[in-house]
Amino acid sequence: MIGRVTVVLLLSTGLAAPLPVRAAIAPAAEPDPKIERAKELLENGARLYNEGSYEAAILAFQEGYELTEEPAFLYNIGNCYERLGNFAAARDHLDRYRAFAPENERDVLARRITALDERVRKQREEEAAAAANQNNNTPTPEPEPEPEPEPADDDKADRLYGPAAIALTGVAAVGLGLGIGFGVKANNERKTALENCVESGNDYLCSVNANDALKSRRTSALIADIGFVIGGAAAVGVITAIAVKAAQRKGKTDETARRRQLTPWASKSGAGLVWTARF
Repeated sequence: MIGRVTVVLLLSTGLAAPLPVRAAIAPAAEPDPKIERAKELLENGARLYNEGSYEAAILAFQEGYELTEEPAFLYNIGNCYERLGNFAAARDHLDRYRAFAPENERDVLARRITALDERVRKQREEEAAAAANQNNNTPTPEPEPEPEPEPADDDKADRLYGPAAIALTGVAAVGLGLGIGFGVKANNERKTALENCVESGNDYLCSVNANDALKSRRTSALIADIGFVIGGAAAVGVITAIAVKAAQRKGKTDETARRRQLTPWASKSGAGLVWTARF
């Protein structure tokens, strides 16, 4: 080896103070680039430490140790970690340095390592307590309600209000809607026709507008009647479908029930249901 650096940095465990640096370089035939670089890293690390930039100081000291394997760099790294509150890493580096420390430093190092062990223990207890407290404060998620099972095919077939009844209900709604709408329109057109007519004895004299209104009224009244007939027939069909399904559900399969039949009817004058029987 051309030359060797012996570095001792005395870092206070209290407030950071300028670091006294003592270095001795053994005589060498010519300068060693590694040693020169280690000197620069030592100065940079000391300056960064005094500025409070402990993470950057660790990088400088770490590179210096990799270049020279000088144990004093381990001491400096341990002090930086202690400043950062990473007591486990600080204890590790100081313990590694203790293997190379002079006799007069070992008792002090032993006391420091013991104190760091205690701080590591307390730090881990606090972290465990904080984690347990967080788990206790976390609300337990409520289980999601299970979806209701889909009815079986037999249940679907046994429903009173089945697909046929639904379709007939739609037809009834459309038919009754047409009947009501065109019925109102026919009534309004009748009023319009009367407003354009003048009574003359036993007869009425009407204008062209009245004749047009009367024609439109007849068309509207016809559509209204058709709508009421379709809507009534569909409504009767819904009632019939429900009644038949109810009868099937109750198991009315005797001869009397087979001979009896519920028949819907509808006409312009109205709609309804007729029970018929065969004897």
